[in-house]
Amino acid sequence: MSQVKITVQFLGQARQLSSTDQVTLHVEEGASVDELIPHLLTGSPDGLDVILSELSEGKEPQLRRSVMAIRNNETIDPSTRDLLKDGDELSLLPPMAGG
Repeated sequence: MSQVKITVQFLGQARQLSSTDQVTLHVEEGASVDELIPHLLTGSPDGLDVILSELSEGKEPQLRRSVMAIRNNETIDPSTRDLLKDGDELSLLPPMAGG
């Protein structure tokens, strides 16, 4: 498979914790959002992994179920396979907190 370029935009608390509003990643074509998470967290600031990912023993980190994933302005299920294509824009929005 070939590599594709994906732009990931951080929204809400993820934007506050990251050192940038967005990053560009190169991943295998057809990767799911969950498969993107380990690449996204490599070198990320402390705290970003806590709000975006959840760990299962013996598995790669996955996107937290409470984080909204929006691909090209449409909400998606992050575990869906064969989802990411070249040029996709993915926004990640953790749940709002406070009051």
